[in-house]
Amino acid sequence: MNTMAPTPTLMTGADYRESLRRSRPRVSVDGRWVESVADDPALQPGINAVALTYDFAHRPEYAPLMTAVQHTSGRTVNRMTHLSASAGDLLNKLEAVRLICQETGCAQRYLTHDALHAIAQLSARLDDATGRREHGERFVDYLHRVQDQDLTLGVAMTDAKGDRSRRPHQQANPDSYVHIVERNAKGIVISGTKAIVTGAPYMHELLVMPCRNMGEADADFAVCCAVPVDAEGLTIVARPAGRPGEKLEHGDALFSRRFGQSTGVCLFDRVFVPWERVFLAGEWEHSGHLTYSYATHHRQTCIAARAGFGDLLIGAGALMCEANGFDPGAESQLREQMVELITIVEGFYACGVAASVYGRRDEHAEVFMPDPVFANIGKLLLATKIYDMHRLAHTVSGGLIVTLPGPDEDHNPETAGRLSDVLRASPDVPYEQRIQAARFIEDLTAGYQGGWYSVISLHGGGSPAAMKQEIWRHYPVGDKVDLVERLLDRGLSADPARAITRNRQPGRCCDTGCTQPGQAMMIELPTNTKATKSA
Repeated sequence: MNTMAPTPTLMTGADYRESLRRSRPRVSVDGRWVESVADDPALQPGINAVALTYDFAHRPEYAPLMTAVQHTSGRTVNRMTHLSASAGDLLNKLEAVRLICQETGCAQRYLTHDALHAIAQLSARLDDATGRREHGERFVDYLHRVQDQDLTLGVAMTDAKGDRSRRPHQQANPDSYVHIVERNAKGIVISGTKAIVTGAPYMHELLVMPCRNMGEADADFAVCCAVPVDAEGLTIVARPAGRPGEKLEHGDALFSRRFGQSTGVCLFDRVFVPWERVFLAGEWEHSGHLTYSYATHHRQTCIAARAGFGDLLIGAGALMCEANGFDPGAESQLREQMVELITIVEGFYACGVAASVYGRRDEHAEVFMPDPVFANIGKLLLATKIYDMHRLAHTVSGGLIVTLPGPDEDHNPETAGRLSDVLRASPDVPYEQRIQAARFIEDLTAGYQGGWYSVISLHGGGSPAAMKQEIWRHYPVGDKVDLVERLLDRGLSADPARAITRNRQPGRCCDTGCTQPGQAMMIELPTNTKATKSA
């Protein structure tokens, strides 16, 4: 293990862009090959979003939240590459992600954080299973390199899958899943397709991970490794990030012209990966736990990301009420709608906080794991309530957000003056401000970007069905049965053959459960910068 690594250099957003110019990934966007990812207009909104995670680490008011001391090295690193070693770390991660997503809608780099945790847990389990320390040492070496270079990692997890009724080894086209096609003394060779990779074109490296629990016949598909985005044999077919393009200077995409997210299909054609970058190579018995660990971390993090998006809707909704001439505090109908929106956002965010407070240290690794029940409940709530969030923003704003004349009319001398007179509502709010707020909400909820946010909220991090399965798998129904059986004095709950009593979770709502985290709480930011206080 490398114990003499240099002190990490925390990059700025400009440094991040320059680092992208030093690689030459093979990327196609809208049917054309991209010459320079860092300079391509179609990808700028996504690059802007990731760049902000670098810049915020340098701002004095945010640095305590956006940086952390890595316990394996004692060095200060970006929060997005840090391994959580306490419940307090999980809370700080949650606040950091909400903060950066208030600005960007989706900052994307938090996937780096979630995947590193899952691989740390995997490596510790492999070491315990084999009695050797090579897996853990390999991962820590890789972790420190990522932190020292302040890299952003993409997660290549969701395979193309082919025929969903068949397992990986049964597919007519084996490249429907990424798999190992060759092993040698130097490393492995992989081929296959990862279908949904967030921010793929502007990542530094991709972490290839299995998307499901593999059986023995699927051993070649149980692979986890790190691949540079410009590796030979890797092609990324991506979509533009946000809404870069024509007429944006007139304000029809006030948010998504600045911030957005590209996704890519990643085609691996005999890509070589050296052993020092391989974390799982055929150990199929551990693939399910890797997938589960990542999903739990990521679903908790998604809670914070969508809470940041919710803050944008709350703030914009209040501005529209004001621009329409209403004080929502004095208008019961508007107040009820705004409170319902607030309740949804803070309700699922509270689940993220609970998942942190009830988090536990992994039994094999020095990593804290969010509570899976609260993490999945919070993610399920945001996935299914995103449409209600949009509806409530529409309700308090009125139909103006989609019935406005096009933004070009603001610059038409024959119509602009009249429109500014008749479409003004509150005498205290200029026409331009009312229209700007309306177009902002349209961009977030009723246009291309709004539909995109709905879909990634619903399916990102797994489908609602997957979350329901995890909630049922982990929820201590057996404890609740024991409670009622005790009150009924029937003495039946101890029967091990009863399916409904299998799930128990000792420690919650007792002295051990309530005091177990025992760690420093979340970093307190100044009131005017604290993520949950700004909208």
